[in-house]
Amino acid sequence: MPKDVHKKSSGRRPPQMLSIDDPNEKGAVTIRFIGAAQTTTGSLHRIRLPAGDLLLECGMYQGHRAEAEEWNRNLPVDVERVKAVILSHGHIDHCGAVPNLVRRGFRGPIWCSDATADLLPVMLLDAAHIQESDTARMNRRRKHGPPRVPLFTTIDAERALTLVRGVPYGRPFEALPGAEGRFVDAGHIIGSAAVHLTLRADGKSTTLGFTGDLGRRDVPILRDPEPLGQVDWYLTESTYGDRDHENTGDLLDILQDVVTTAVARRGKVIVPAFAVGRTQLVLYLLHVLRTSGRIPEIPFYVDSPMATRATEVFRRNPELYDDEARAFFSEKGALFHRAQTSFTADVEESKALNHLDGSAVIISSSGMCEGGRVLHHLKNHGTDPRNIVLFVGYQAQHTLGRRILEGVQRVKVYGEKISIAAQVRKVNGLSAHADRNGLLDYARRLDGEPQKTFMVHGEPEKTAALRSWFFEHGLKRTAAPRPGDWHRLL
Repeated sequence: MPKDVHKKSSGRRPPQMLSIDDPNEKGAVTIRFIGAAQTTTGSLHRIRLPAGDLLLECGMYQGHRAEAEEWNRNLPVDVERVKAVILSHGHIDHCGAVPNLVRRGFRGPIWCSDATADLLPVMLLDAAHIQESDTARMNRRRKHGPPRVPLFTTIDAERALTLVRGVPYGRPFEALPGAEGRFVDAGHIIGSAAVHLTLRADGKSTTLGFTGDLGRRDVPILRDPEPLGQVDWYLTESTYGDRDHENTGDLLDILQDVVTTAVARRGKVIVPAFAVGRTQLVLYLLHVLRTSGRIPEIPFYVDSPMATRATEVFRRNPELYDDEARAFFSEKGALFHRAQTSFTADVEESKALNHLDGSAVIISSSGMCEGGRVLHHLKNHGTDPRNIVLFVGYQAQHTLGRRILEGVQRVKVYGEKISIAAQVRKVNGLSAHADRNGLLDYARRLDGEPQKTFMVHGEPEKTAALRSWFFEHGLKRTAAPRPGDWHRLL
């Protein structure tokens, strides 16, 4: 651990076990790494200024149930000192703790890009609904002890949304006195932003850059990440810091083969996909194949209320598409309209898909088959050998999606054992995160090497590998903070 990062933790203890205070000389500006340090979840970095605390991200911790419960219920921040929040994008591990912060009394501004402000109602209200329904279900089964309460409710989420302040890319904003922010497009999901901060105290100033989740170059639909400029301090994600992504050159060929194979059998293609980003990307690629005559004119269905709402956000923000996507949509027609794709509106429409006659592509969440309507499609279509289950994203260990991908044929869905007889396929190359070369390239596009590069949002082995990769390529002033570590910026 570099000497100038002050260790306040050992191993991987939950951050909430640490003191929420740090050594801070009067008038100093410090950063404390609380969440997404040595892990990829619960993103939360606290910047302490004379005017108060600024939270860079406020994400929900997603992991083992007991650890996640402790983190999410008892955020390790002094809510009375928190004066503002900045969000890089709308994924729950970056924004999902905001309603709980509001529940505990926070009433300051929540800054984000315009498109993220458009997406947050989809994400936060859905998260609140899950909290309420899961808690109600647990209480029905609970025989002893007081009833559980949700981490936050729909009312908390609605209150949080009233505090959201959307800002266009490139326009400076005063997050709080002494902190001026600016967003640039990060190319990760719709509205995602890298953050440039100018921090001031006692007549001095310093600059800090934060990648958020950094997207890849040359990925369909979204624009490439935009450079941040000059920064004295730099926070980079490191999710895929130990690898290069696979070549995407044969992506369309694989999708074409999957669809034409299913059509030849009069079968269906079931695509478990995350509601934000992956669903829209798969739709775009299928649309490219269909309009070019490479696959037959079969219907596409999106069977996920959240994906439907997220797709509407994509539809409303065409100015954020890259040149290729804008040109394609201009020539071929708007992909995200119902004339091109059917979006199921309610449970009855979803159930009707079980009785479709002929071939179709059904895209449904969740992406790892851990919940949502895709479970119904696995139960009703996964047992038919004419069909294909197509995975388009990473399947984490111990998830149902991972078991199916690994060839387990007898799996449990809604408590019932079913036999997976459908063919199982996987297409690679759709990751929305930059790999080690993408992260290195983005860091090299800064105006000069920062005083220190902090690597966050990555498992320890990924972060260590990325530090070595940066060092090998001449960027040697790096650190890998652990939960609770802090550093003086000014």
